[in-house]
Amino acid sequence: MAPEESNVFSPGFLSLIKSPFLNPYQYDTNNKLSGFLSDADDYLDEVLGTTASLANPLYIFENGEARNKNYFENSLINLAIRPAYSINSRLSIKGHFSYTLVNTNENYYIPMTGVPKIVIPNVGLAENMVQSLYSSQISLFADLRMLWQKQSGANNTRIIAGGRYMNDDYSGNTQMGYDTGNDKTPNINSNLNFKKVDGAEDVWRSLSYYANLDYNYAEKYYLHAGLSMETSSRFGREVQGGIKLGGVSWGLFPSVAAAWVLSSEDWFSLAAVDYLKFNLAYDISGNDDIDYYAARTYFGSSVFMNRVTGLSIQNIGNTSIQWESTHRGGAGLEASLFKERVGIQLNAFLARTDNLLTLKKLNSVTGLDYNWSNEGSLNNRGFDLALNFKLLNRKDFNWEMGFSMGHYQNQITALPDNESFTTSIYGAEILSEIGRPAGLFYGYESQGVYANSETAAADGLYLLSKTGSKVYFGAGDVKFIDQDNNKEINADDKVVIGDPNPDLYGNIFTNINYRRFSLNVILNYSLGNDAYNYQRSQLESGSKFYNQSLAMLNRWTNEDQQTTIPRISYKDEMGNSRFSDRWIEDASYLRLKTVRLSYNLPLSTTYLNGLTLWASANNLMTLTRYLGSDPEFSSGNSVLCQGIDRGMLAFGPSVVLGIKFNL
Repeated sequence: MAPEESNVFSPGFLSLIKSPFLNPYQYDTNNKLSGFLSDADDYLDEVLGTTASLANPLYIFENGEARNKNYFENSLINLAIRPAYSINSRLSIKGHFSYTLVNTNENYYIPMTGVPKIVIPNVGLAENMVQSLYSSQISLFADLRMLWQKQSGANNTRIIAGGRYMNDDYSGNTQMGYDTGNDKTPNINSNLNFKKVDGAEDVWRSLSYYANLDYNYAEKYYLHAGLSMETSSRFGREVQGGIKLGGVSWGLFPSVAAAWVLSSEDWFSLAAVDYLKFNLAYDISGNDDIDYYAARTYFGSSVFMNRVTGLSIQNIGNTSIQWESTHRGGAGLEASLFKERVGIQLNAFLARTDNLLTLKKLNSVTGLDYNWSNEGSLNNRGFDLALNFKLLNRKDFNWEMGFSMGHYQNQITALPDNESFTTSIYGAEILSEIGRPAGLFYGYESQGVYANSETAAADGLYLLSKTGSKVYFGAGDVKFIDQDNNKEINADDKVVIGDPNPDLYGNIFTNINYRRFSLNVILNYSLGNDAYNYQRSQLESGSKFYNQSLAMLNRWTNEDQQTTIPRISYKDEMGNSRFSDRWIEDASYLRLKTVRLSYNLPLSTTYLNGLTLWASANNLMTLTRYLGSDPEFSSGNSVLCQGIDRGMLAFGPSVVLGIKFNL
């Protein structure tokens, strides 16, 4: 067991992996539970010669609760104005100006009592840890536009032109240190060991100008044309593409669209169709969500040998870094049928993203692994469909039901140097390869567990030890698929073992109105998406002194036993718990997301036009075969984090009551 495994401080995860025969409270001399909390369990340290102790999760709560220990404070101020002025009946000016201030003050503390010594890799051990963060973020937004519109007979024209400015200024400071001496005064001071100070000053500015033209004839034929030009402080000085203006690079983003309402034509005579509209659209959009200093080479403070502070290179800037460009074309229809009893919306799209932001591998002599580049490309296509049915429409009773479904399929078409690579996240390997979708799980395929030694010997599969000797798989080991048929199980046998992208997703809803009562029900679903259950990989690994799930009762224990769970093996020398399809699950689900009941009170006064009393119940029920706590999860915003369940607490059922004042 690696010493770093003692650095587990999440009370939720600790409650799962702590041995079930341990108690958070001490026993007294009469062998009865006392009111004193137990210390960290170090019963394995002497036997194994490690620091494999695990903290008492209750002690972390007790000794970590205080304003100067574990504390989070967030304050928000937002001021906004929306001025408007009409010059004449056709011409007007509108604006939107806002100021937002967000201050964050956070303290994080790992106590001394009830917690094992903290392992600092390549440094040593510490008794406890204290960390603080203070950050301030100021955001300015300004949008000023001029609107001109004219109606002449059946001709309707509207033109909008304006400019938009955004400024985001973030500053943050962090301090961290070890060994405060006790749990009563966990303050950051100059006497702390291994003290580290860090911070950030990030400023981002964006400026854009835009113009849009919208025209329709008799609300039958619609045309749209638009153009925007945008620049950002995140772009490099040597951008390829766009235009140069005022010493900076600007991206140009046009859009066009057209629509035709067939049902408004004189010759249209389908009695069952009340409304039918077709539309086509094409646009180019940009994305400047780039690291603040990706275009710049800079140095940062580093502590060497925990004694000397100096500077080391932190980034090699890419002076040609620029926006991502997504070319998107779409077609769709909107229809209303059978006296507006059935509504249909269908849209399909094709998209191509060029200059996709990717991490490019650097030469080892730079001292860094990667820097940002625009050498990626991605294709995407899909559709979404929505159907709405008005089942009943009476004076005092209305019932409406509908559903939506969506599908998308993406494909990577370019990567830096045309090389495939994998990204490791919580032990999973995520594949990025030209010709494949983004976010695929890449690991070992398995085919059950060897029931006996004879079967294992007949296959003759082995792996190479650190000394280069062959170690053969035996009874109770996982039977991994030897993809290249050379008998050796190694990295060459990895294949795609899962896809987190769903085949279909959407929601189902129904609305019922009876007199003054309203009932709204929403279900959402996802079909065909795979998930990596990281928490289960820890609780069923059979390789550590962690408490395990009940599934481990079915582990292999004797010859000829038929099971899908391998034998337990401390340190797992055969790699039975490695990242493989054992930990990939079908995360399809159907969830009763929201049930909302409301009642309108018929009140009417000078200042009040009624009251609405409502109650909403959320996350009531989920149907799924997924073994994790919640199939509707996300470990991060990146596409690479999709489908990775790191064991965060699920959103449980909740009930919210409210009153709405209708003024």
